[in-house]
Amino acid sequence: MRQLPRTTAQRLATLLVTAGATVLLLGGCRAAALAYGPDIASAKANADALAAAIEARFTNVARNPKFSAARMRIARYAFAPSKLGSDTSLWTSMRTTRAGADLDLEIQAGLSGAQYVFTARPGVPMPVRTGDSRHLIELEQLGESDWAWRTRVDHAVGAMPPNRADDIFRALFLSSERSAAAVRADYHAALPRTTAALGRLLTIDSIATAPQGDGSTLVTLQITVSGDRLKRGFPAFAKYISKYVEPARYRYRLTDRSGSDWFDAEARNQLLTVRFRSHDGQLQPLLGSARRMPDTLQIHVDALAKISFFTVGVTNMQGEFVHTKTARERGWAMHFTKDPEWHLPLITERLLRSPLRRPFEGKGVLFTLGFRMGPEGQTLLTREFDVTVRESAIMRFIGNLGFTAMSDYAGKVEEEESRFISESMAAFRADVAALTAK
Repeated sequence: MRQLPRTTAQRLATLLVTAGATVLLLGGCRAAALAYGPDIASAKANADALAAAIEARFTNVARNPKFSAARMRIARYAFAPSKLGSDTSLWTSMRTTRAGADLDLEIQAGLSGAQYVFTARPGVPMPVRTGDSRHLIELEQLGESDWAWRTRVDHAVGAMPPNRADDIFRALFLSSERSAAAVRADYHAALPRTTAALGRLLTIDSIATAPQGDGSTLVTLQITVSGDRLKRGFPAFAKYISKYVEPARYRYRLTDRSGSDWFDAEARNQLLTVRFRSHDGQLQPLLGSARRMPDTLQIHVDALAKISFFTVGVTNMQGEFVHTKTARERGWAMHFTKDPEWHLPLITERLLRSPLRRPFEGKGVLFTLGFRMGPEGQTLLTREFDVTVRESAIMRFIGNLGFTAMSDYAGKVEEEESRFISESMAAFRADVAALTAK
């Protein structure tokens, strides 16, 4: 299941971020794969469990009738929630409050035979079997036109301790402190099946590693994102990539409070360019003297997508990016409280634009991603997304645009995307199984 409500910009941005994270976490290098555990046996077991959980999630996805109907209706009216508040067929629990309605949709999901089945029902427990997941969508009416969406996904991914995420990224960044030829030879030799599977969508065109005078290395990766190689086995998914992802433009930049850049990823004209600087496996500012990266950075986001005849999205969206480190959790929280510059069609010029500021007021927009210790020895891969919307003509217009792309996605495209991800995870598992200590 995908987090809802979900705009097309979110969907495309998430696809690119997920693709990049997959390359980093799964397709990076031999050292990163072996960093999943303190020894080769536990590393292989932990890496296999994580990939198996993701593979299961995208295997022959099925939904019970209640959830199947609810997800499309919620997607249709994500920015017009009054259409959903009184629909008893959508929710697993409903409560009346002073402001109006407080609604929950709980979903339990897991492998049943050869299908990954999503079932809407109340009282879903935290998952304890690798691959199982719990999904919660909450909608609360705050006032006459204000509605708060809260979503959470908890996905059981095996016994890997959450703090292992730090070791994986350190190993990955450390492995980049070599010549470009050595980096390329590493992932081809260690993860050939993963490279081939992901290569149907993503191709690493160039790797540039520039040693610096202080012993650090400046790294630039250029990755082509294209649907051309998908056409043979995934024609509908290829068409969707060509229509929505290839024309999209995104940029994610991390800075400290002094304005120094620490990480830069930009997608434009099908090319995703990633820049970072590493010393002994630790990120450093792209320019200037080496220093420890602070736990709290500033994130800057530009996200523009073409939908129908329109280019829509935001630029200069700024927020806090916090690296969470506790005994039970490793993760990243992005919190946006400053309204961005909106890019909308000219036909919206006469519509009241103050509702566009509402999501960034008060608590703002919150997105978190990370690993947490769960019940019965399971680690949970968690995602949370909180946003408040003010129902209005301009928000309904944006919602209608987003639903156009969602309608294009539901059905054959989603089936093929799921198969692509499932096959890529199976390829990584086969590569992990073949790894040796030397």
